[in-house]
Amino acid sequence: MTTTTLAALVPLLPFLGALGGLAVGRAAPGFVRPLAILPTLTAAVLAVLVAVRQGGGRAIDAATQLTPTGSVPIDLALYLDGFAVLVAVLVTVVATCVQLYSTAYLRDDARYPSYAALVSLFTSAMLLVVYSGDLMVLLVGWEIMGICSYFLVGHYWETPEARAASLKAFLVTKLGDVPFLIGLFALAADTGSFRITKILAAVANGGLEHPTLIALLLLAGVAGKSAQFPLHTWLPDAMAGPTPVSALIHAAT
Repeated sequence: MTTTTLAALVPLLPFLGALGGLAVGRAAPGFVRPLAILPTLTAAVLAVLVAVRQGGGRAIDAATQLTPTGSVPIDLALYLDGFAVLVAVLVTVVATCVQLYSTAYLRDDARYPSYAALVSLFTSAMLLVVYSGDLMVLLVGWEIMGICSYFLVGHYWETPEARAASLKAFLVTKLGDVPFLIGLFALAADTGSFRITKILAAVANGGLEHPTLIALLLLAGVAGKSAQFPLHTWLPDAMAGPTPVSALIHAAT
């Protein structure tokens, strides 16, 4: 099996685990825990294999175009450099630990199936961000992470604190996502592509017309998601969610 195929399976397995957990959560609750743990654990093993094969050498770039999208194509692309494969290993290991601990922490929680599925979906989205070689694909994972954070922080929705914290987390991160989205389209306008390899080449050749503006727009989005000042206020309130998912969200930031 090629390194590219292994890398594609890393975010896919937690996604399938999330779908499976939601599908059988009520009908067969005994399958929920295996569907939460095993796909994420397998993804961690595959992420390690991808990291070993990549070995910190030349970046692996693979892409396929699913459908024409006009003058600026959007590709289903993977970009695997040393940093990406290392972060993927860290993400999957932390997510596996969170899923394992959650089985005991939320043992008597009736909403554990949906919780476990959301953690798996959050993990899949984070891995999509890490491995993505196309900024539009990265944006999909980026936004799914925000949606999952909203539901996970508000897991104990009966309490006003959890409801307020989840709404705050969603709105503050979306506030950062607006300039982030503008920055992505500005990059595409300057380079004619959403592909990370082409954008990096344009940056190296001085091909960006508005590099400072684009950098500030992207930084605003990153500041919101990673809880940097002044968009940091949502992160302490996120502790209103279950403790294991707080660990995952803090790790993601």
